[in-house]
Amino acid sequence: MNILSGTVRTIKNAGSWAILRVCQSYRQPVASVVNTHRNHSSYNKVCCRHSEASGGTNTIDDEEVALFSRHANEWWNETGEFAALHSLNDLRVPLVRDALLAQITPSGDNKTLKPMPLAGFNILDVGCGGGILSEPLARLGANVTGIDASEEGIKVAKWHKTLDPEALSRLNYRCAAIENIATAEAETYDGLVASEIIEHVTDQRGFVTACCQLVKPGGSIVFTTLSRTYLSYALGIVAAERILRIVPAGAHDWKKFVLPDELQDMIRENGMNIRLVHGMMFNPLTSRWSWISDTSINYAIHAVKPGKSASSSESSSSSDSDSG
Repeated sequence: MNILSGTVRTIKNAGSWAILRVCQSYRQPVASVVNTHRNHSSYNKVCCRHSEASGGTNTIDDEEVALFSRHANEWWNETGEFAALHSLNDLRVPLVRDALLAQITPSGDNKTLKPMPLAGFNILDVGCGGGILSEPLARLGANVTGIDASEEGIKVAKWHKTLDPEALSRLNYRCAAIENIATAEAETYDGLVASEIIEHVTDQRGFVTACCQLVKPGGSIVFTTLSRTYLSYALGIVAAERILRIVPAGAHDWKKFVLPDELQDMIRENGMNIRLVHGMMFNPLTSRWSWISDTSINYAIHAVKPGKSASSSESSSSSDSDSG
């Protein structure tokens, strides 16, 4: 733990880029580490439970839901415990936008410059929390459905939507577990986003299967999460939760972090094609995220289901009409 103590001091004095250099030798995946202590008291209501429709899968971790329910009032505090998630939108919103537009414009054009580039697309935001990512996607014209297992989080998301109901008229929220809608809503969505959520579920393989089931042929899935390395433990838990306090204390269980290769294997098992794997880095001095080649801390994956989405031409037409 002396090395981690030195890591903490470096974070305070020099920021995340310096600590990245300090921890170079700790990038390798590891199988076990000292368990982090998570003292979860009794919690607010969890609105969804395992159902027979889920086919035996139960992804909900009650303790995780309880933790985020207790912090629900912080979702829209852009300088509070979820500040890093707010700034992560600078990377993940363009990533989702470009992933979806590639369905109808594989070679790329100027559709990203249009006021409603995602008009006509149906997006599912899994683990939406207070709606931090759902709202900007809806403002780009998409029909967005946000789901979360925390009733308190959904209440906050619905409340925040009322502050701008006209601009967010295409946005809807409901308290649900993904396994409970996977069959009834199979192949419904052009895009699915599972951002910073897979590290909080119990059955990760079942979670990925449900995500893939919900996407149309030709549709996209975007995951963002943390890798299971010594470096992610030092930065994602010791630094982020205990020192910098940019994440609620106890929010992460390092054992549930997923290596990029592991997540790619789960995605491929469901017949999806991997299109992109990128590392991400948060700089606490600037509160900004950057794309990097290193995937040993945070990373993003974009995958596509084979086939052509029937809504591709409709989305293109909708985008054209909105721009006029």
